[in-house]
Amino acid sequence: MILHRICSSNYKDDISGNGARLFGARWNSKGVPMLYTTEHISLAALEMLVHINYTEVPGSFHVLSIFIPDNVTIAALQHSKLKPTWRIDPEYSTYIGDEFIKSKESLCLKVPSAVIEQENNFLINPLHVDFKKVRITATRQFEFDNRLFRI
Repeated sequence: MILHRICSSNYKDDISGNGARLFGARWNSKGVPMLYTTEHISLAALEMLVHINYTEVPGSFHVLSIFIPDNVTIAALQHSKLKPTWRIDPEYSTYIGDEFIKSKESLCLKVPSAVIEQENNFLINPLHVDFKKVRITATRQFEFDNRLFRI
């Protein structure tokens, strides 16, 4: 399986989950490493856009294609199993993600995107024994279309 991630060009070779560990995010607490990826480049772009200040066009980015072997365990969190307010309850999703990382049962957890619930993000556990099989297969410069930043 190939997953995608858009990140600052400064971190285009880093899939350690360290950025999420330093700052925390929707599915992990500060101090818990996690690699956020998506099934589509377009979803990766939208996931970035919700965190960008619209008064200025963002700097230099890269899109990464990340290989996950087909024979590794991927758990799935069904949208129907989440409580109705999961998108506005960060403590709830953070707890789920932290427990996923701590359990080390699966390399990946497929979760619905809070941006587009019908599409999925894949949370990758850097502490899982199979993480050594995860690798970047391609990196490309990525530019957001300036029209996305018109007010």
